[in-house]
Amino acid sequence: MMRRLDQQKLLDSGPIDLVGRRADVTAAAGYSLLELQRAGLTFDEARELGLPIDAARSTSVGANVMRLRRQLVL
Repeated sequence: MMRRLDQQKLLDSGPIDLVGRRADVTAAAGYSLLELQRAGLTFDEARELGLPIDAARSTSVGANVMRLRRQLVL
């Protein structure tokens, strides 16, 4: 079980994924296409911004979508 401090550090470092029945937090290779869509970005726009994209991931994590939306506003 990951401590809350470790989870927050992982959240701050980049995109995350939730794995397994217990939804363990792990680092993801990039944002999923669904996360990009929910944040209002296209694949091409994300590439132009230099965002990491993992087209193999099909899940969406709310924290990743919120991070993308926050980056777009800044």
